[in-house]
Amino acid sequence: MLFSKKFVNRIVRAYCELTIRPHLEQLEKVPMKGPFLIAGNHVNTMDGLVMFTYIQPRPLTTLSKEENFTNPIKRMISEAWGAIPIKRGTVDNTAMNLALDALKEGKMLAILPEGTRSHDGVMQRGKPGILPLAVKSGVPIVPVGFHGHEDFWKNMRRFRKTDFYLEIGQPFRIKATMRDLDREKRQIITDEVMYRIAMLLPEKYRGVYSDLSQATTNYLEFTTFEESGL
Repeated sequence: MLFSKKFVNRIVRAYCELTIRPHLEQLEKVPMKGPFLIAGNHVNTMDGLVMFTYIQPRPLTTLSKEENFTNPIKRMISEAWGAIPIKRGTVDNTAMNLALDALKEGKMLAILPEGTRSHDGVMQRGKPGILPLAVKSGVPIVPVGFHGHEDFWKNMRRFRKTDFYLEIGQPFRIKATMRDLDREKRQIITDEVMYRIAMLLPEKYRGVYSDLSQATTNYLEFTTFEESGL
């Protein structure tokens, strides 16, 4: 059964308000419409639930692994939010085309380049899946840092609320063409993107991106929300 977006948002919002103390003041920086890509670190399930629920009414979608559409609760949420199913471990051109279409429609598209949850909040090496979308669409990437909620499930068992922090960084575009995206450059550019996320986090969460002196911006072109026309 397909539930309405409004109904799902109400349920998820109630769940969030019972379990977290949200520190989301920086969401005010985000314009009311896109198109742009949101790139964030991935701590646990709460990243997506909080982002999608509190960013409303802005039009946000994401790529969600196919397996989420076989779980009744995850499917209800994914369908209500218009998530795009994607096959993992392969090049899913259908999903990529749907994602590009969403950006053309002025939506925001959330991507978590680590590809899997860290659980402890410490950053892992990013994967380059975001790059073709950024290069083909030409839209800006907005770095987002989630932190403070790595003990969410432990606190849940103790009936304690968890502080949840969200930080927003400066938008930028990728200065590259599809021809530039060979294996070596893909990882170099991905690491440049990931360092922009790491800079938003307290030092203990930066993980493989802890040494900010290694951060480069050779393939990044910085902009502002205003200059981007967002």
